[in-house]
Amino acid sequence: MGSKVIRLMEYSLFVLGFACMALFLWSVGEREWFQHVYLSQLSEEREVEVANPSALYRATELRSGPLGRIEIPRAHLSAAILDGVDTETLDLAVGHVPGTAYPGEANGRVALAAHRDSFFRNLGTLKKGDTIRLETGHRLREYKVESTEVVKPEQTEVLAASREPLLTLITCYPFQYLGSAPDRFIVQARLVENPNAY
Repeated sequence: MGSKVIRLMEYSLFVLGFACMALFLWSVGEREWFQHVYLSQLSEEREVEVANPSALYRATELRSGPLGRIEIPRAHLSAAILDGVDTETLDLAVGHVPGTAYPGEANGRVALAAHRDSFFRNLGTLKKGDTIRLETGHRLREYKVESTEVVKPEQTEVLAASREPLLTLITCYPFQYLGSAPDRFIVQARLVENPNAY
């Protein structure tokens, strides 16, 4: 009788493990597929605008598609940006924090968020002076990291409005924490003049 119970438990754990693995692979696959679609869309928009300058649009007018792309060489990151920071959005892309400047705007603080176990998993490797690029269909802006810090979730002053062209990246911290992480890891960067920007 005991051996039957053990075998049943083994089978149940095997099925559970298989289901968890399948769910994980589905999640990763969905994220990769949507990133491919979003980044392809951005490339197509850029080609249209190069061929037809009158087709330029403001990032704020993009209501459903990607707002742009973020690239961080040191973090090995190139990902599409979507508007919003709800769970569904952050499962698929880097999210633009509502109420902050949009990628591509000349002034103000752009704030972006992502999960610590997906797009922003390597954010902790950033150092002062590292490059972060934001690209919209018609604009490439380059920022240099000025600082990183760990704050509590209620310390919202890190998102304070600014007339200066700033970029703030946010993710949960510690990076390897199991469950709901108690703190936030913040990267602050400033726009720099780049002769290759457009």
